[in-house]
Amino acid sequence: MEYDFQPAIDAREQLRRWDAGDTIWTIEMGGIGPGYEQAIQLLAIEIVRDEIDKPIPPAPPSEWGNETVSRLERMKTCGGFSGAQVGAAKFLSWKWFVVGPAALCAEFSGTNGDRKIQASKRWPRVG
Repeated sequence: MEYDFQPAIDAREQLRRWDAGDTIWTIEMGGIGPGYEQAIQLLAIEIVRDEIDKPIPPAPPSEWGNETVSRLERMKTCGGFSGAQVGAAKFLSWKWFVVGPAALCAEFSGTNGDRKIQASKRWPRVG
């Protein structure tokens, strides 16, 4: 199946599209279901929001995104996150910074399987 889309080139554009209410193109990380996946995507976007103007490490340290996770947990967003969701969101947000959403979508197409999905901020929401 061929897709006609233009994923964001970098993490800043991914965040801008999300905040504007546009649909973003990303990759599926959970594989369990839409609510589980939406929580991962939302957490990844919020990590981008919190890390956007900070230096990006060459590899995501274990504490990468922990402040974001704590902030969203206090807000009771998504009913809490599993450890697997946190790990997936941290990795996804870091990859958006390092290679960009467009390159990541390209990496997970063709022989690597088709994990491209659409996500938006419609539900659940922060703020």
